[in-house]
Amino acid sequence: MPTEPALTLEAVRAVLADKSRAGFTAQIRSLLQKYGADKLSGIDPANYKVLLADVEELNNAT
Repeated sequence: MPTEPALTLEAVRAVLADKSRAGFTAQIRSLLQKYGADKLSGIDPANYKVLLADVEELNNAT
């Protein structure tokens, strides 16, 4: 079973930037704070996958 590639800061940043442009800036800021940081660079890379899962939920919440 192949392992999925590790998420990079750049890949996560690209997804967050797209969501921010779609009008979710405040929600993204709240999610970053949920994981203990004010900026993406302060997020533990181990949390990237769950952070992205939460970001994907933003689409479903509208």
